[in-house]
Amino acid sequence: MENDIFKKIQDVESKYKKIKQLFIGFVSLTILGFLGFGFTKTDKFDLIRAKGIIIYDENGKDRILIGAPIPYSKYRVRTDTSLAKKYFSNEIYPKDPNKYMEWYKNYRHSAFGMVVMNEKGIDVMQVGDQLSDPNVGRRIFLPTGILLNNQKGLEVGGFGTHTFDDGRSGVALGLDDPGNGREAFHALVLSDGTRALILQDAKGKLVVGFGKPNSDIFHTKDSLSFVGIKYFNKKDSLIWEQRMNH
Repeated sequence: MENDIFKKIQDVESKYKKIKQLFIGFVSLTILGFLGFGFTKTDKFDLIRAKGIIIYDENGKDRILIGAPIPYSKYRVRTDTSLAKKYFSNEIYPKDPNKYMEWYKNYRHSAFGMVVMNEKGIDVMQVGDQLSDPNVGRRIFLPTGILLNNQKGLEVGGFGTHTFDDGRSGVALGLDDPGNGREAFHALVLSDGTRALILQDAKGKLVVGFGKPNSDIFHTKDSLSFVGIKYFNKKDSLIWEQRMNH
């Protein structure tokens, strides 16, 4: 009888040791699995949904705004009237900063896409749809594309398309003179069929390409198309032209 009981106790102890070993092994594998998952780089994301994303620099200042529309940032100069007056009014309209700020009230500052700001909070690049107005005036359309500003926030280049309220659209590439902010080079393809290259400096502009009748770009006021080159002085008066057969 005692031998039977002793044998059963030994069997229970043996099973207990096996169960204990299996449990320890399971826990060890689980811990290793979690550690392995934590230190393994995963590049796959099925879906990310967000109303906006703000990326800040090492000093804690917002530098990139992403959203539809872009999120508000207290560091962005364009949406802070006191900072806009400080950085823009004296640069753009120094003879009457208060007058400039009256115009500024009606400017569009939003965008659907991404805005990159410098360390002062000034927009230096926008990418997306319905991009902001330049800080020198209102746009007559909402562009889709890329806009580049200098470190003072003045627009110096861009590429994109636009659509007017009446449905007409076009595409353009523009580069401004970084020294004075004037338009220096433009390539245009308009909905009326006009194709033009425009080179401009402080003295005038040279327009080359194909202009449709009544083209604003080539200043044609008749029913004839224009193919060739025109040169206008700084007052936009025609000085010279060369027509070509087409």
